[in-house]
Amino acid sequence: MEAITITIKEKVETACSMAGITVEQLGLKMGMSTQAINNRLKTGKFAQEELERMASLLKCEYHSYFLFPDGRKAE
Repeated sequence: MEAITITIKEKVETACSMAGITVEQLGLKMGMSTQAINNRLKTGKFAQEELERMASLLKCEYHSYFLFPDGRKAE
């Protein structure tokens, strides 16, 4: 089976939709202008801390790590 890959932009847009807010509203909550959040989404360059803050604002969790078969994580 082939893995499906989605971009950070798609992940953020989907999370916002599920949380019932717009990307622009999320950007404002993060202290970013509409233009700034849209530009960042285009490049997909966010620090892990920014993605975790987005998750907190969206009332969800964000996980990004390598998980090994024996249960070890590299975060």
